[in-house]
Amino acid sequence: MNIQYTQKLKAQRLKITPKRLAILDCFIKEGRYLTPEQVWEKLKKGFKQLGYPGVYRNLESFRDCGILTKIQRDDRRLYYALCNIPEGHEHHHHIVCIKCGKVDDVEGCVLTGVKNAGGYKVLKHTVQFEGLCPKCV
Repeated sequence: MNIQYTQKLKAQRLKITPKRLAILDCFIKEGRYLTPEQVWEKLKKGFKQLGYPGVYRNLESFRDCGILTKIQRDDRRLYYALCNIPEGHEHHHHIVCIKCGKVDDVEGCVLTGVKNAGGYKVLKHTVQFEGLCPKCV
C-alpha cells in the first residue's frame, strides 16, 4: 500500500479500514480506470457485508481527498482512477488510454493563467486528454 494514500486518508480524518484498503489495492492492481460496479464485483466475495452504496461512498471520499479522479468516457458511465500526482502539485490533468483504460497524470497547465473569460471569474477547470499509451501504440 502506498503511504501517500494512507496519509491522504488520515489528513481527511478517514479511518483506514480493511474495506478502504481493499478498494485502493484493487485500483493499484488493475492499473486502469474502474466503475463502482467493477470494484464492487471484485471485492464482494472477500467481505460478508460490502454493499454497492458503501463502495460508491468510499470512491467519492477518495476523490474528495485526491486519491482518485473521475474519468469521463463517451458511454456516460461513472469511472474512477488513481491520481498519482505528488504532494505540492495539486492542480493537474489526466490522460486516458482509449484502448486499455490506463490513466496517467499530466503535470502543468496552460490554462492556469486564465483569470477572466467573458466576464466570468474562473474558479476551476477540468481537462482530460485521451490517446494511446506506449503499450497500446
